[in-house]
Amino acid sequence: MMTDENTGKAQDNIQLIKELTVEKNTLLVVNNIEKIDYLKTNVFNFNRLGIVLDLECEKSTEILHNCRNWPHFGDTKFWLIFYASSDYLNHFIQVDLAVNSEVKLAFPRNEIASATNTSDELIIQDLYNQAYDKGGVLKTTTVGYYDIRDGYVVTYFRSKYMDRRNLTGVNLKGLIVIQEPYEESLEDYMKSDENITVNTFNRFHSRLMFFCRRYYNFSLNVSSTKSWGYTQPNGHVDGIVGGLLRKEIDIGMSPIFVKQERLSLLSYGRKTWNLRAAFILRNPKSRKSYQIFLKPLSSGVWIGIVLLSLASIIAQLLIRGVVKSPRFPGSNADMTSSYIILRTLGSLCQQGMGSCSNLLSGRIVVIFTLLLGSMVYQFYSASLVSFLLNVPTTIITNMQGILDQGFGVGCQDTLYDRLYLARSSNNVTKEIYRRILKKTDNKTAFLQSEEGMELVKRGQYAFHIGLEMAYPIIQNTFDEHTICELREVPMWGKRHVHAAYQKNSPFKDAMDICLARLSENGVLNREYIFWHPKKPHCLLSGTAITINTGLNDFYPALAVLFIGMLLSLQILIMEHVWYNKTHAIIKPYCE
Repeated sequence: MMTDENTGKAQDNIQLIKELTVEKNTLLVVNNIEKIDYLKTNVFNFNRLGIVLDLECEKSTEILHNCRNWPHFGDTKFWLIFYASSDYLNHFIQVDLAVNSEVKLAFPRNEIASATNTSDELIIQDLYNQAYDKGGVLKTTTVGYYDIRDGYVVTYFRSKYMDRRNLTGVNLKGLIVIQEPYEESLEDYMKSDENITVNTFNRFHSRLMFFCRRYYNFSLNVSSTKSWGYTQPNGHVDGIVGGLLRKEIDIGMSPIFVKQERLSLLSYGRKTWNLRAAFILRNPKSRKSYQIFLKPLSSGVWIGIVLLSLASIIAQLLIRGVVKSPRFPGSNADMTSSYIILRTLGSLCQQGMGSCSNLLSGRIVVIFTLLLGSMVYQFYSASLVSFLLNVPTTIITNMQGILDQGFGVGCQDTLYDRLYLARSSNNVTKEIYRRILKKTDNKTAFLQSEEGMELVKRGQYAFHIGLEMAYPIIQNTFDEHTICELREVPMWGKRHVHAAYQKNSPFKDAMDICLARLSENGVLNREYIFWHPKKPHCLLSGTAITINTGLNDFYPALAVLFIGMLLSLQILIMEHVWYNKTHAIIKPYCE
């Protein structure tokens, strides 16, 4: 607290100061009021400060005027000013009070008694101005009184900003980011419910600001820009941030990201929008064509089948040796090695056997080989069907997966996406940025949303886009099967954007209270639901999904058939050549 040591009333006012002080760690400074520069550098630099001033002091009015430049009439500087009468308004004509000012003025109830120092009751009034530099009017409200017997008595209980809700139409300036062209006037475009997928969150935020305009009864003069505010190579800050920094505007009509370099340039307000963006892509097949034929059975099962087949072939070969013995004459079955291998494979493929050994042991081997083939066939068929019916797993879960799968990459052409990719230090993001810039035809892959989503529909392409713009395009132009294949891979996750005001703006708390009331009353959620479309969901159930196995899935079976035919032809040629050499007829030479 600050008082004037040259004023005789200073000691008498200490008791009142203690009564009005809520914070127990408030600084008490008793200093000469002549040292104005000292006050500026050593007293007013505290974040929270209680100040007691006697308005009858010689330079008290000068202090009030200088506080306009310092500035020290915000909501963290609590003023208690004493005066001998209720006729004090002329002292505040040039004082830069604001809607968030915390200024209380105390004067005697009986001004005649005050002149003789016999008054023991003070009237306490609250002072503020809607906006001094914008034509606001000084407002006063009696909030209580103080006397020796009762102390400080509060008689006015309305909240601060509810009492100061009427700003009497003061004109504030705002700036909104509009990157897409529009036809009607700017204010009509911001209020319009048409084409909500374009400039979505900027128009959403401006709608909230218009609600607060009606709530506080002030006017808005809004202009547009194409940048949220970035530092240019020459040091100039453009967009909303630059306008707030140079005090050209009072309110940002678009929400902005919280960045460390902006903290010293402006004041952030309440979060209003969750900016969600991601790479949209069609999920690639989680299984390759050959896996359709091999994966239904595990590697261990395949090895077991091969070993059992070999055991059956070896057993049949041993029985063949017994059959050819003189003790077992009369067997005319084909017992060549190639035929034994062939009929074993045929039994596994449910083709049966053309001939069988006359011996009981040979028939037992054949029966169990056929039984093995039947069981393998049943398990393989059932596993193959269930394998095809399984929901494909998501192969790509991060940006590295996009690069590994050889996807083409593109990005929605927005300023914040360009700057994020250009300034990112992540190696994967750098590689994606390099591929985006490397597009052929002397063009980059920064595309309009419709063009990028069309490439996604064709497949093998990942496009980074704001989800509030992607969802309506998907809903209107993608078929149900394609929607079920879509996946989202975020580049930065969910990011919050906040309201923006001038540094130490007197309107920040008032606007945040308005936004809080909109949230409490459900207006904020209603607007968010309206402006942010729902994600299109895959409505196909397991029974509705059709399995279409095309050539790209079935070609391994055709390839095996083709290879077998080529191999048989080659062997046929080799057999023909060998036969001609071994069975050639030598004709005698005749004259």
